[in-house]
Amino acid sequence: MSALSDPAGAVLDAHGTVLGWTDEAATLLGLAGDQACGRPVTSLLADRDQWRQALRTRTPTAWEGRVVLRHAAGHEVPVVFRVLPLGGDAGRVDAARYLVLAAARPAYERWRQDIAFSHELFFQDRMGVVLFDVDLRLVRTNAHLLWYTGVPSDLAGHRLGDFLFPEDAAVLERHLAEVLRTGDLRLGVEVLIRTREDPRGGRHMTISAFRLRDPHDGGLVGVAAFFTDITDHVRARQRLDLLHHAAAVLGESLSIIRTCEDLTTVLVPGLADLAAVDLADPVLIGEEPAHDGEHLFALRRMAVAGADGSPLPTGPMTLGSIDTHRATDIAAAAEAVDGSRAEAVSRGGGRAERAGRGGLVADLRRTATADGAQTPTGAADGAEGEGTSGTRPAAAAPPAARAADEPAPAERQAAARAAGKRAADRQEADRRAADQRKADQQAAGEGAGATVGGATAGALADVGTGARGERWVGPETPGQHRADGSGDSDGSDGADGSGDASAGASDASDEVLAWARSVPGAHSVMTAPLHARGILLGRVTVWRTEALEPFDAEDLTLLEEVAARAGLAVDNARRYTRERRAAVKLQRSLLPPALTDVVAAETASVYLPTDAARGVGGDWFDVIPLSSARVALVVGDVVGHGLQATATMGRLRTAVRTLADLDVDPEELLTHLDDLVLQLTVEADSDRPGIEDGASNSLTDSVGASCLYVTYDPVTGHCVMASAGHPPPALISPDGSVRFIELDPGPPLGVSSLPFDITELDLPPGSVLALYTDGLVERGTGDVDEGMAELRARLLRADALHRPLAGLPREVVTDLPPSRLPDDVTLLLARTRMLPEGDRAAWTLAADPALVAGTRELVAGQLAEWGLHELTFTTELVVSELVTNAIRYAGGPVELRLIRAGVLICEVSDPSSTQPRMRRARATDEGGRGLYLVAQLTSRWGSRYTRHGKTIWTEQPLPDV
Repeated sequence: MSALSDPAGAVLDAHGTVLGWTDEAATLLGLAGDQACGRPVTSLLADRDQWRQALRTRTPTAWEGRVVLRHAAGHEVPVVFRVLPLGGDAGRVDAARYLVLAAARPAYERWRQDIAFSHELFFQDRMGVVLFDVDLRLVRTNAHLLWYTGVPSDLAGHRLGDFLFPEDAAVLERHLAEVLRTGDLRLGVEVLIRTREDPRGGRHMTISAFRLRDPHDGGLVGVAAFFTDITDHVRARQRLDLLHHAAAVLGESLSIIRTCEDLTTVLVPGLADLAAVDLADPVLIGEEPAHDGEHLFALRRMAVAGADGSPLPTGPMTLGSIDTHRATDIAAAAEAVDGSRAEAVSRGGGRAERAGRGGLVADLRRTATADGAQTPTGAADGAEGEGTSGTRPAAAAPPAARAADEPAPAERQAAARAAGKRAADRQEADRRAADQRKADQQAAGEGAGATVGGATAGALADVGTGARGERWVGPETPGQHRADGSGDSDGSDGADGSGDASAGASDASDEVLAWARSVPGAHSVMTAPLHARGILLGRVTVWRTEALEPFDAEDLTLLEEVAARAGLAVDNARRYTRERRAAVKLQRSLLPPALTDVVAAETASVYLPTDAARGVGGDWFDVIPLSSARVALVVGDVVGHGLQATATMGRLRTAVRTLADLDVDPEELLTHLDDLVLQLTVEADSDRPGIEDGASNSLTDSVGASCLYVTYDPVTGHCVMASAGHPPPALISPDGSVRFIELDPGPPLGVSSLPFDITELDLPPGSVLALYTDGLVERGTGDVDEGMAELRARLLRADALHRPLAGLPREVVTDLPPSRLPDDVTLLLARTRMLPEGDRAAWTLAADPALVAGTRELVAGQLAEWGLHELTFTTELVVSELVTNAIRYAGGPVELRLIRAGVLICEVSDPSSTQPRMRRARATDEGGRGLYLVAQLTSRWGSRYTRHGKTIWTEQPLPDV
């Protein structure tokens, strides 16, 4: 009642007569002071019987109650009253005076509610209340919120900058000052609070603030602020955002390297300061790492991200190998990736069920010492709590998290001292046990424990399983063991896999987690395996080096989630790499080398598929050596793209090479090829096994092609070509001019059975032919004439006459637009040559058998002139047999030609169109052995039709100089 701002007041004597009357009382009852003074107080009651009830509420120490007064206007006024003695002469009753304070009952109830609200508000645990004065100094607060490391126990009179990080204090005071100045409400403003003594992670808060004013004069009193700790919500939101970011980024590229780089950019700085991704070598070429227990595969660092990645260089260095003998399942394989041979043990000492994803988190601020005990090397928070082997030690909770659980600093200190004593006693006992085990091992000659992956077996800190089965390397003493002195082994000792899991703890050294300590200054590390579809692909490792909190179990769960997504992305990229490698290998196996050098011409080529990612298409080119030092140049274009077009291209190229080996003319070759395409079209339109009934063939199943076939004779310089719907070749003459050869192209292959026409011309020595596909001149940006004019300009700029052909085709097409090509592009450049006059000899013979002996003399003379004496006898025998057969069966005239062009070529031409046939003569036959002898004495032989008959040719290798 006394806390009311404006109570009604009256002064009474011992008889209850009103002696004094305040203005507030006059307002409450509508009676002026002169009207109320001198009246008995009972006259003010609405019902006089209430006076007896009021007297019953009187006690020796207090007198207050509730009554109903009568207003001067006649209505009733319920009030709450309190009587306060004012003193006086104790021996005289008339001298006693009393002060009566009264307030309307609704106003009193509001005041009572205000008091209860403000009182309870300062006892809330989940919400902090802070009152600031006009100088922004703390006046009151509920200490639950601000029990953080580095916050004074008594905050009264302090400014925020006295204990908070200067940047954080400045942000808070800026908001509070704005509220104090303008009176505008601040609602749900998110801020970060870090203390000067513990600036690691800080706490995320939402602040709502409003201005306080005096209810009497309206003067400024200060600012009230409400704080809510939302750190868990913020971190959960950050983890969710990081997962969403990972889902959006990972898998965008089908490149393994790009996927690894994307993974590191997702993790840094979102989760860690430094990240590295290591993959198994076979993954890089699209293969699966072997997990058959008989092979080792090396990890190779693929990507690093962070402020300073110099300790983790990328490249082809091997980081370590994984023993796949232990990788019988994903959990064991992940453990092998982590470089640890320690096994998780349950609380009862048995082997634990690991349902997690094989991740591992370690606090590097603690290092295993030589005696097996853990010694703090960084900022350790007090002694470790008591635990049991197989249970993860509770991480040191942040100050805010400990506030609600710890009632008082004195109790916390007592608990810490007790825990410290228990930990010290336990460490001492473990040290003695470890020393005894080490002595026993040395006596038995067992030696030190084996090392795997750079980490000492058993030297890791205690490994346990969390809620998700994650493996945790924490600051517990690694020497913990079961009560009976036994424990689980790492699976490498004994046939039954049993043993002492803590035996290796005696060999603990600075090699503990060596794979994780490769980053100087790192205080916390996590790693998780990258696996997908049951295949272990590698690992991702993250470090924290800046002033951040160490990783916890939730961070490990997040890393495992991201690693799971990344594993699928890497596996998709691996599968794509495997498929692309297979497709590219198929494509390259179906095409000749990009550079060839034969007697007739020097060639260079380039092929750009429209699907650069897959690297396959339907265009092809070929350089086919023919008989008599001639050469065939082929360029073709199959309708469609992809593997279907590639398969068709391979069939057509094989057919062209087979027909070219028969030495048929270009127009005849295209006719046979047209028949083949018609047959392939019939096959494509027919039902195929394995295709569902009613499934229509796609456009990629259609068969059709264009082809340009050119033959060139370096002896005569004569060129013959025929086209099946293909663009004409370009000719770069020795004078530097570029023109397109005019030819009469026939229909594309598979369209009709019309005959094909040929075009013949003589090429000057040193000319360059450019054969190409329509993708080079038809790119959807203009007509064919514009494309051919552009190609002509490019050939002029390339200066193919005076430069080596190697690299020129790619230079010609290098300025194509970088966007996806609408069609495959193929360019074949061929610089023609002519044989010198001195490397050829020709004679025309009449149909007279008597001239055969003279022919042998002509051949022997020519070979002597060339210095090929070793070939004289064989060549005379071959020429004698061929000329004799020509005169006997074909008549004359007979033409004989010798050509020296890398090999010795002998040609005999006659007017007959009958092809010779080699047969094996019987013992009683007098003839039939001529061609058999020719085939045995030469490296190659054959026959070809000509416009005037046929030519039989042979080749003999030249002797070594």
